[in-house]
Amino acid sequence: MYKILKAPQVAEEINVSIPQIYKLASKGTFPKPIKLGERGSGWLRTEVDAWLQARIDERDTGGANV
Repeated sequence: MYKILKAPQVAEEINVSIPQIYKLASKGTFPKPIKLGERGSGWLRTEVDAWLQARIDERDTGGANV
């Protein structure tokens, strides 16, 4: 079973604004949303979690400039 997160949930999870989520997705640096209907979209929790894990791994290996 897939867990779908809506934009406000994703924004809270990764601590950014909703417009920033869409900006990151359009730049290809964040998972793209999946279309759920004519006007709705969401993100798979597994993809958001994998993105977060990649940020953690990057930090732990010294790959990120903070």
